[in-house]
Amino acid sequence: MNPVVVIWILAIVVAVLVGREVGKWLFGQNAKLQQKKRAAQVLAGKLRTAGLKWIPDLLEAFALGDAQQMVEKIHDLHKLVEAGSDAIEKELSQTYENVLAKKLATPEGLALMKAKIAALDAPAAVPAVA
Repeated sequence: MNPVVVIWILAIVVAVLVGREVGKWLFGQNAKLQQKKRAAQVLAGKLRTAGLKWIPDLLEAFALGDAQQMVEKIHDLHKLVEAGSDAIEKELSQTYENVLAKKLATPEGLALMKAKIAALDAPAAVPAVA
């Protein structure tokens, strides 16, 4: 057999094997990215349930792979922060109310809140002067 033909056959076999390995690696990377996107969607749902709006929107844009929407949301959030808007304070206040209501709905949470209030109402210990 002609050595040139053998070299070409070996080159094709090596190219196919290398291509297969690169393909497996790329699909593995894609699977990792898909897991991150699914986790971002779950987290966005939990944060939205807690009352947040801006961060879940960013996470959902990431999960969809919509970079333009992510940049727009970040830009809008930046404008709100720079303008000193009350929107962020309102969102955090609503989140606090939602978390507090969720805590107070359970006996353990109610007991925790009562203990915190009792600790605040108790007079501070006055250090003894020598």
